[in-house]
Amino acid sequence: MKVEAHYTDGLTAERHVIEVNITSEGIILPSGVRWDYADIELMSSDKTDGRLIYKNKELDGPGLSLVFEQGMNDPARDYLRRISKKLTNDSSWHLVRWQVITGAAIIGLMFVFYALYPYANRAIVAVIPDSWAMKAGDWVLDSLYTEYSANTCRSDAGDKALEKLVQGVQMKGLPYDLRVQVVEHNQVNALTAPGGRIVILNGLLQESESAGELAGIVAHEAGHVYYKHPMQGLVNILGFSIVGSFFGGDAASIAVVALSMSYSRDMERQADKKALETLTENNISASGILGFFERMNKKDKDSVAAELQKLFSTHPLSEERMSYIADHIEENESGKDFTSLLTDQEWQDLKDICKSSDES
Repeated sequence: MKVEAHYTDGLTAERHVIEVNITSEGIILPSGVRWDYADIELMSSDKTDGRLIYKNKELDGPGLSLVFEQGMNDPARDYLRRISKKLTNDSSWHLVRWQVITGAAIIGLMFVFYALYPYANRAIVAVIPDSWAMKAGDWVLDSLYTEYSANTCRSDAGDKALEKLVQGVQMKGLPYDLRVQVVEHNQVNALTAPGGRIVILNGLLQESESAGELAGIVAHEAGHVYYKHPMQGLVNILGFSIVGSFFGGDAASIAVVALSMSYSRDMERQADKKALETLTENNISASGILGFFERMNKKDKDSVAAELQKLFSTHPLSEERMSYIADHIEENESGKDFTSLLTDQEWQDLKDICKSSDES
């Protein structure tokens, strides 16, 4: 059975168009040399035109490409398939087998990645220079303000009150100095960006009823800074390319990601624990943050609008977290006198910080 073929000798790139004879024992070349089927290795099987490319395991270099006039339905190709499906790779099991193997390999790699990625994530964050992290935080928040037309609230009296409150919540061992600011936005939320940047949205400030409540929230956000959770979150979401995106990436997209970023339960527990330690060290009662959480949780349950926009969206409130704080208060705060962070006037100045910005 005669078939056109392209032959290469393995020594040069020249391709020779020849005619070979397909027999029951092997493929015979014009020179009379026979390639026995047992010695043939299928290198490629083209399902579009039926082409088959072979190497001879007994020979070093030569290659043979069989060309079929009728493609996949050519009688000569069908003859080879009937001799052995290995000669044409048309066995359905062969395809299924490799699909199964490939699928199993992918699942295995995904499992390994899932198991090891948290360690890799922390390792990556550990080697990112502080200057890069601070730059990333600046880009995230600056582009966030542009994306959502949000403005930083400033006033002389409000700035002084905010600085005094932050200074009163001193946390030891922070990797960066805290940079806290209030932003004009009605959502009840706070956002911590890489590099020690903390944003308090005005909606949260207005919902706070005392400086002690806000101090507890700042301490919680500082806990995220302490463990570098914001950078871990960005690496998780944007992958390893985030490092290269700090200076050349789409900052607006980073901002959107950061705004929607939520922390894991373990991260929230870590931040809560560090916040309570810090409040105790600074003689500040945790009853403020507990009262705030309980009030917000009640509003979240009672409000129909909460189904559309969850309060404290990036910091999910849970009975477990509030119970943990309540236990801390019961065990550590009985009969104690606590520091008053701000005077009534200073607290009012801070509450009016966005109002003063509008007037100026």
